[in-house]
Amino acid sequence: MSTPHISIVIVNYNVKEYVASLLISIGNASAGLDTEIFVVDNASTDGSQEFLTSRFPDLRFIRNDVNVGFAKANNQAIRLASGTYTLIINPDTLIQENTLTTLFEHMRAHPNTAAAGCKLLNPDGSFAPESKRSIPTPLSALYKVLGFSSKYYVTSLGEDEAGPVPVLSGAFMFCRTDVLQQVDGFDERFFMYGEDIDLCYRIALAGYGIDYVPSTSIIHYKGESTKKDNLDYVILFNKAMYQFFEKHYSARYTFWIKLFVRAGIVLRGVGSYLLTVLKRLAWPLTDLALLNSLLTLLFMARYGIDVSDMPDAYQPGFILLHALASLLFLALAKYNDLHGAKKRSIAALLKTTGLTFAILAFITFFLREYAFSRWILLLGFLSSSVTLGALRLATSFRRGAPTDGPSVTRLRILLIGVGPQTAHLIQNLRSKVDLNADLVGVLIQKESPWTDTFEDVPIIGRPEHAPDLIRFHRIDQILFSGSAIPTGDMLALMSQIRDPLVTVKLVPESMDFIIGKSNVEYLDDIALVDLDIPYRRPWNRFIKRNLDIAIALVFLLVTAVPGLLAMLRAHGKGALLRRVRLYAEETHPTRIQLFEPYAEYRWTNRFMLLGYILTGKLSMVGAPLVADRHPMPVYYKPGLTGLRQLNESRLKTEVERENHERFYVQNHSVWMDLGLMLQALWQRRIHDQGL
Repeated sequence: MSTPHISIVIVNYNVKEYVASLLISIGNASAGLDTEIFVVDNASTDGSQEFLTSRFPDLRFIRNDVNVGFAKANNQAIRLASGTYTLIINPDTLIQENTLTTLFEHMRAHPNTAAAGCKLLNPDGSFAPESKRSIPTPLSALYKVLGFSSKYYVTSLGEDEAGPVPVLSGAFMFCRTDVLQQVDGFDERFFMYGEDIDLCYRIALAGYGIDYVPSTSIIHYKGESTKKDNLDYVILFNKAMYQFFEKHYSARYTFWIKLFVRAGIVLRGVGSYLLTVLKRLAWPLTDLALLNSLLTLLFMARYGIDVSDMPDAYQPGFILLHALASLLFLALAKYNDLHGAKKRSIAALLKTTGLTFAILAFITFFLREYAFSRWILLLGFLSSSVTLGALRLATSFRRGAPTDGPSVTRLRILLIGVGPQTAHLIQNLRSKVDLNADLVGVLIQKESPWTDTFEDVPIIGRPEHAPDLIRFHRIDQILFSGSAIPTGDMLALMSQIRDPLVTVKLVPESMDFIIGKSNVEYLDDIALVDLDIPYRRPWNRFIKRNLDIAIALVFLLVTAVPGLLAMLRAHGKGALLRRVRLYAEETHPTRIQLFEPYAEYRWTNRFMLLGYILTGKLSMVGAPLVADRHPMPVYYKPGLTGLRQLNESRLKTEVERENHERFYVQNHSVWMDLGLMLQALWQRRIHDQGL
């Protein structure tokens, strides 16, 4: 049996999708090379073994019953490696088609080089400085603590300049197998972090060189933002730094120097952790500050408290109400995920503020000594909803801001590459109801025949036009079709873009998920499970009906005079009334009368539609207003707007439209209705096509 050219070692811990994507890119980069691939699994609980071995049967899969750490897991495969070279690579990476051959040829041409690395790119296409690092001495560690990170990395070499370096990133280390085994692989005392520095240090002590080879690059989907606010990460990382110092430097320094280094490492870890925690608390702290400021202003206005009288005139009962409001708001925000994935969701905000002030009103009803004006609570709800909502709207307009739930702004996606699976990808994106995004356009490769559209999505250029098109169309997210565009072209394009406000994601070849930075999204079809649908619950129907009446009355009162005058003018012109049949719940049609031609009397008809809402024939949010609409599998009352109507422009098939209607009735709540109405008002989309 011939000796493999390269043994590839991947350690997996609950990231099977990233491993699958990496294995596809390795397969594309292995032409002309004989490889063996080890996947060492550290007790994953996500079904990694079945998922990976069924798709990649040639894997040498090693499963551990417990998480033994990065160093020990790598060593398990290193001891079995039979290739001339061994590539140690992180699972959350993606390599170019020329990566393996470039490093293979470099090592053959430099016999004294024992390890080599390539250029690492961040998910936004920017250069990752850890591609080439210095050995962390006490002095460089001090610079790192003080914020001078440039002293920690090798700055004498440009990012595109090849040359020797002291340390490579453990995310990608192309090593001579015999040397790797000679130095006994990684030091297993390092559970995670620091083991790559230690290995490079020992390779250099053994008299071998370490090279940085930037003529090829990989993308590293590292999740630094999600790691550093985790206390376990802080402890492990800083413990590893001290372990390295203790192992290689402690004999050279006095007790006081060692104490100083330990203190510096601890201070850096604590500072890093506190900084990321403060960033995570930015939204809740801002919300609480605005909420309590508005309550203070309302108390001052209601009881005539002058600014000069503060704080003596501010009653202790007011302070208690502040504390109670803050606790309720934080608890409900946690329950509604307002400061997590839904931090910009208007529906989640309305739910949180509404319940906060409703519970406050209920509590103060029984505690008479704290039963302040109900008007303060009502105005507090309205002012906080408007103010906190405006804050979310303002941040939603920033490019790159995520959109969650029925937000007033949409994610703008650019799809790059047209291949065998692209049509299926577009259909899945349209069917993904909670995506809240617009597919702005598709970029096709030079060899593809030019057409105006692909699956009804406009073709707006070639991949090389991406940097200009991103700015022109204010793109928030780029989606690469892995089956259509070579990885090398993709990474080259990312290097040109380098826009931190643009999220870059990939759909791996023949896979049904999207991967990005610390994120995997499955493109599943939406199935209707007809069990206890929220829309049909009596309480939800009662709340929905009363909300319809309240909002319709407000609009009718505001538009009463112009609306009545418009109707009189329509009658004066001899406009004809047309009976319209709209299918409502349980296939029973609703019959209403409207002026025709509809477009000529659009606003007059909308005034009449408000009247039909009061009589219960229509709803503010519901099914599309389409004359003689065929019965759907999901029956619910027609409405002036709705989830399907707001997404109509990007829905191309009946299946996609039905999915949106099913999603609405399955997830219906009064807060969803309020969010959809706000979105409709903001986008000025009152959909009544077909009438």
